[in-house]
Amino acid sequence: MPQNENLVMIHGLLGSLSFFKPETYLANIHIHLPDMYCYGNSPCIDNLTLQNQVEVLEKLIMEKINSPVWLLGHSVGGAIATLFASQNPKLVKGIINVEGNFTLNDAFWCQKIASMDHQSWEHEYRDIKSNPKKWLADSDITVTSQRTEWAIDILNYQTALSAQKVAKAVVTETATADYKNALNNVIEQKTPLHLLAGEFSKDGWDIPKKYKENATSFTVLKNTGHMMMLEKPQEFCDVIQKVIYNTKTSN
Repeated sequence: MPQNENLVMIHGLLGSLSFFKPETYLANIHIHLPDMYCYGNSPCIDNLTLQNQVEVLEKLIMEKINSPVWLLGHSVGGAIATLFASQNPKLVKGIINVEGNFTLNDAFWCQKIASMDHQSWEHEYRDIKSNPKKWLADSDITVTSQRTEWAIDILNYQTALSAQKVAKAVVTETATADYKNALNNVIEQKTPLHLLAGEFSKDGWDIPKKYKENATSFTVLKNTGHMMMLEKPQEFCDVIQKVIYNTKTSN
C-alpha cells in the first residue's frame, strides 16, 4: 500500500469536517482541513466568491503540501473542489465528491438563505445554534450525546453572516456557464471522480447523467443522509480509504 497520501477535506456550508477527527479513522493519509474564507480562524472578506475559496486551496497545496493531492468536497465543498481541479489538473489525483453541488437544484438551502434579509437569517441561525438537538432531529439524524457535541462544533464554526455570504456565492456562481465548463473540464481532463451519497439523501442529489456515466465509482452509504460523516464516521472513512488506495467499493 502506498504511504501517506495527501487528502484535502473541504467542508460544506456549515463546517469544518475536523469535528469528527477524521485522522483517527484514516491510515497512511495526511489529512488537511483548511479554514476557508469566513470560517474558523480565517478572515471574512467582502464580496466573497467561490474563486476566493479556490485560492485558499491553491495557497495550501502549492506552498505547504507541494505535491498532487486528493480532494474531498462535501456539499458546497464539492463545487470548490471542482473549480480547483478544473484550473489545476496536475495538482489533483482525484476528487471524492460527497453530495457536492452539480446544479442549482443541489443548492436549495443556499437559495433560501441567500434570498433572506440578513436580520431574518441571523435570527433563524441563532435559533438553530441554540438547539443543536433540534437541528439534528430536523435533519432526520438520531440524537446522541456524541452527535450533539459534534453539532455544537459544526454550528459554532461560522457566523450567520459567513454562511449567508457563501450561500449567495453558491447561488450566483453555480448557475453560470463558467461553472458548467469547469464541470466539463474535470471530465475531459479525466480527473478520477468518485461520487459518495447517503442512502436517504441520494435521490435528492441532482447528478447530470454524463457525470454519473463518467464517474470512476459511485458509492451509497447505507442508513445515512447528507451528513453521513456525522452519522457513520467509521464507514464514511472506510469508503475514503478504499477510494484512495484503489480497492473495491460497494454500491
